[in-house]
Amino acid sequence: MSDDLRALAGLLTTRRLGRVHEHHASIASTNDRALAWLGDASAPAPDGALVSADAQTAGRGRRGRAWVSPPGEDLYASVILRPGAPAAGFEAVALAVGVGLREGLLRALAGANTHGLPIAASELTLKWPNDLLLGGRKLAGILCESRVRGREIELVIGFGVNVQRRRFPPELDGLATSLALTLAPLERAQVPGRAELLAAILHELEAVLERFFVGGFPAIRPRYEPHCLVLGRSVAIEDPDGVRRPATALGLDHDGALRVRDHAGVERRVESADVWLAEPAPAPEPAREPTPEPTPAGDR
Repeated sequence: MSDDLRALAGLLTTRRLGRVHEHHASIASTNDRALAWLGDASAPAPDGALVSADAQTAGRGRRGRAWVSPPGEDLYASVILRPGAPAAGFEAVALAVGVGLREGLLRALAGANTHGLPIAASELTLKWPNDLLLGGRKLAGILCESRVRGREIELVIGFGVNVQRRRFPPELDGLATSLALTLAPLERAQVPGRAELLAAILHELEAVLERFFVGGFPAIRPRYEPHCLVLGRSVAIEDPDGVRRPATALGLDHDGALRVRDHAGVERRVESADVWLAEPAPAPEPAREPTPEPTPAGDR
């Protein structure tokens, strides 16, 4: 297994994603570099181009929040997409990326642990709209940014995965985790190398995005909804002004928007917001008898 992302080319199974790859030992932000590359008139980035880094000095999350990015421990990457004029709306692209991350992580864990998955697949859950949780704690985050040129859309899909990190800032204590922290107590469990992990994520991401850009959220709904942690739960919706308003998450609309009901009984759609669980998550299934999750029919 390799943590050297420069070795990625020999591990790729994709047709487009990652075939053009720019890697940095350290960079301000992979998303910022991808956006600049996308807008470079003299040498614009091709569809599927990848920017990765061993460290970020100004990593970003949603709403400009800092993404702490220590060197050599975790995975920081951004993919450039030029889907043209999508046949379906692209508002839920972060949900599609979440599916790709989740399925890619399961693929990588299966590859690194030939005796079987070291965790139950049900422990990897999706928190609408842009987080991947492991055992109820944040393992990965997603940041999607877009530009419109005429009738065509250009996207930068950024994601960070906590791989080898064993310490977090005090404000994240108890809220975040990494593969290393989760797998350390488990006998014979192996953490995938960062290169193998990124190759597996790109493999699954390419497949799910192809479906999404043709059929929109309905095309990936069966692969997102069963793993969405917030549905049916009491939540707090954080408004742009930072106020958290209690509600119940009822379900997802056809375009991936979250349907909620507030304490006054009024139902509304939430298209983009931070969502916080207002009650403890149910305990995940025990990891002592893991069962590999089959790939949905028709997928690569």
